Amino acid sequence: MNGPSPRATLLQAARYPALRPSADQSCGRLFPREDVEMMARFRRDIASSTVMLKDLTPFGARVEGVGALEIDEMVTISLPGCRPSLAFVAWANAHGAGLEFIEPLSADRFDDLVARYGLSGGKEDSAAA
Repeated sequence: MNGPSPRATLLQAARYPALRPSADQSCGRLFPREDVEMMARFRRDIASSTVMLKDLTPFGARVEGVGALEIDEMVTISLPGCRPSLAFVAWANAHGAGLEFIEPLSADRFDDLVARYGLSGGKEDSAAA
């Protein structure tokens, strides 16, 4: 399974009717993601580790360094400055996994994380100077 689950699609449509799916769904994503690079705490069963979060929407994220996961498995993710949150594994491969947050990030929290850890915008401009 490479795209969002039907469960996530229905939840997102019901909770956020003003949001429109991404025009580019060639990779199976409903909403455009922001490229980020941040460390997050990841918990599966009783095992806890630090993972690299690579992209983010208010509804989910792609993480690397998680090991083998099962589709629809429930995990806990702790983003910087946030309380631990439950998420389902939407897809997984040898390199990482896509997570669907049970409770979406607030717009303010999402904007703050992208401003602090995003790979576009300010960081590129300061690197060119």
